[in-house]
Amino acid sequence: MNLETITPPQPAQSVAASTAPSKARASLPSSILVATAIVFVLVRALPILSFPMGNDQGTYLTIGRGLLDGKLLYRDLWDNKPPGIFIAYAGIAKLFGRVMWSAAAVDILLLLVISYLLFRFTEPYVGRSGAAIAVMVHASMHGEMMYFWIAQPETFQVVCVLAGYLLVARPGRLWALNCFVAGFLLGYACWLKYNAIAFLPFLALLPYLDSSGLDWRPPRFSLTIPWRDWFMKVAVLLAGLAAAAAIVLAWIVLRGAWPAMREAQFEVLPRYAAMAVQRRPHYFLSAFARTNYWLGAWNLWAALAGLVLAWLRRDLKRFAPIFLAASVAYIATVMQVRFHDYYFQTCYPFCAAIWAYLAVCAFEGVLTLARSFMGRGWKLAAGLVWIVFAQALFWPLPGQFNELAMRYEELREWQIDPVAFYSNYPRQLPFEHFDREFETIDYLQRNAKPSDPIYVWSYKCQIYYLTGHGPPTRFVSNLGIISLWSLPSWRGELMRDLSKARPRFIVVARGDELHTLTYVNLDSDQYLKTFPELASLMTNNYEVAADFDAFVVYRRIERDSDAHQGGLQGLPGEQGRRSRTGG
Repeated sequence: MNLETITPPQPAQSVAASTAPSKARASLPSSILVATAIVFVLVRALPILSFPMGNDQGTYLTIGRGLLDGKLLYRDLWDNKPPGIFIAYAGIAKLFGRVMWSAAAVDILLLLVISYLLFRFTEPYVGRSGAAIAVMVHASMHGEMMYFWIAQPETFQVVCVLAGYLLVARPGRLWALNCFVAGFLLGYACWLKYNAIAFLPFLALLPYLDSSGLDWRPPRFSLTIPWRDWFMKVAVLLAGLAAAAAIVLAWIVLRGAWPAMREAQFEVLPRYAAMAVQRRPHYFLSAFARTNYWLGAWNLWAALAGLVLAWLRRDLKRFAPIFLAASVAYIATVMQVRFHDYYFQTCYPFCAAIWAYLAVCAFEGVLTLARSFMGRGWKLAAGLVWIVFAQALFWPLPGQFNELAMRYEELREWQIDPVAFYSNYPRQLPFEHFDREFETIDYLQRNAKPSDPIYVWSYKCQIYYLTGHGPPTRFVSNLGIISLWSLPSWRGELMRDLSKARPRFIVVARGDELHTLTYVNLDSDQYLKTFPELASLMTNNYEVAADFDAFVVYRRIERDSDAHQGGLQGLPGEQGRRSRTGG
């Protein structure tokens, strides 16, 4: 294999001076490796289609559907996340309708886009073959994720920042437009989650960094363009960022939702973040443990090995941009204070690029060693070197094959009967109860009219989405009611909404406790004992219609006086007590 296909030519100027893909002639082996990477990504991506919808995706789709129906975010549809993910899911809801696999289909598309962008990002530093390796490693990481990771804000953020980087790094007359669009994409990434602001140095500095100076003694920091030009480009980038921020804020303010957004984002969200530290003993030890587990000890050791190797080889001009990008991605993760597993998805593409650099260095080292042995006439030793290298490449393949075989068997079962497959999904979390959830959805679809309001006392918002019934209150999830970080006034607001809407069915979940988010060791059914207003309303006005173990469906008791009262009774009564106990 031609070394030029692995390591791009090193001209006198910095590698970073031209962040466009290397124009070196592609050899046949590198072309085969690129084609293999494309096939591998497609093969890895397809089984994601069988992943069920998680609770987060159900919430995003419910709120996105509500936005399409003219409701306002935060004022009519509450959640503590920024608006960007709900805007994206409004498009998903519009495009796919009420299907379980919509988020999975979008995640496949995002993986394909990220694979292309990652190839373009890594190619200048590790060549076409190395970029193909990075794409395959990332596809493998992404394919091994859990179902509730699909189409999360982090995945959208990766698309935004990688696309923005390539736009900024593109030379030509349209530099102003490219920088503005890149800034706009970063702005949207910030509306997905505010931590995306950490990627500002990634877009504003890294494309112009003269990384060749890092290998000097002493290392030198310099740019590939004059400082005056850099200030102009960064100013345009910031203008795009400000435009994205202004457009969304104007949409919120002009439609009258600013007070509700201010409450959610500037009053409740800081309390939610602070409790992650206050309520977790040994927070920093926990942060390290979660990083080690979810990011992976192998990825951490690979980053350290790459840094040491690049320093010893005076090869920081190739490795430093990749390492800095990975560091920024991790900083963006840490900024969220919490360390949920799917938060680390922003790091995976750059970890894959680190592994690609190590693979390239390994190939270069083996090639040099084999040539040295051949020069001394040690043909057997040279052959053994290549055999050991081939064994190292083969080592992860059996595990990958077994993983793919299992995923494709699941895909086959999903194609035969999606509902049966989802109901018995083998890797669902303990609080999911997909089988009971589908029984509940089926009951509501058969017994509730399209005009009947229903209320789900849980965070299982996919019940709203898949039945086609919108929530009768802005609290689409009860996490904002039962959590210790919620506002006391929200209880009264919920009770007024329910009294006014008079939902015909109320679904109460069992076994759905989420202590890590709510800091309450009670499921939704148990929490009713600490919420006497809601318990009294249900006792007086509802009877058990169906009990699916994990979900209890209550049906409103029809009375002749309801039409005159115009609301639900709030005081306990003997009839209601009998109905709550099933008597």
